[in-house]
Amino acid sequence: MARYSPLRFRVFDTCRLRYQYQYVDKARAYLRPGDTAGSLVHRVLCDFFSKVRREERSEERLLQIFEDGWEALAPSYKRIPGVDELHKAGVTQLRSFAEKFDLKAEPYAVEAYLQVDMALRVTLFGRMDRIDTEPDGTLHIIDYKTGTQPDEIDAKQLLLYAIMVEQELTRTVSKASFWYLDDGRVWTMDLANNDKRQAFEEVLAAAREMETISEFPATIGPHCGYCPYLKGCEFRGEIAVRREAEGW
Repeated sequence: MARYSPLRFRVFDTCRLRYQYQYVDKARAYLRPGDTAGSLVHRVLCDFFSKVRREERSEERLLQIFEDGWEALAPSYKRIPGVDELHKAGVTQLRSFAEKFDLKAEPYAVEAYLQVDMALRVTLFGRMDRIDTEPDGTLHIIDYKTGTQPDEIDAKQLLLYAIMVEQELTRTVSKASFWYLDDGRVWTMDLANNDKRQAFEEVLAAAREMETISEFPATIGPHCGYCPYLKGCEFRGEIAVRREAEGW
């Protein structure tokens, strides 16, 4: 049984060479300091809504959980140049979250891990930051993003989450959102049945292609700057030149 995550499909769509490094060669990934800081912010929000009683939730408690988590990070990490700025950014993101969103909310689930069989030999799995219940009883999937809202938004991740939730929990998912923690903006889509049906068909087609693909061309662009395989990429020289010339 082959297992696929929304990240795997996104990598496949973005750059086939990264797909080869990550899923075929299983090469070593080089995470950036910001990845660790971003993961901490996600964990803080999970713990805040799952472990802190509603009446005890406040901005101060939210920030204290973050500071406790930061203190527990390895000393070597905290000596990396620029990490102090990541600490300040995390505090700013959580202060903004406390101002813009309801700290007393009671999510249906946080950090929900689901795994469903989509078809013969195709299993889809993933972990959702948060699932809320709408007033009409349907579900609303929320994905936190430690960044600002981009000009173009790829909603496939949310659609795949919706497919998993509906199949595993037998509940209708009517909405899905990205919450951008840097600027507090929210991007929401209403999910129609035909959107989910199309995403389901695309998942199966992509999974079949992944099983037979033999060539892995590179796609060079701004996403290369965030790639955890950039250090070992055979096109890193060309990427550096284009990054300088094109300003990304």
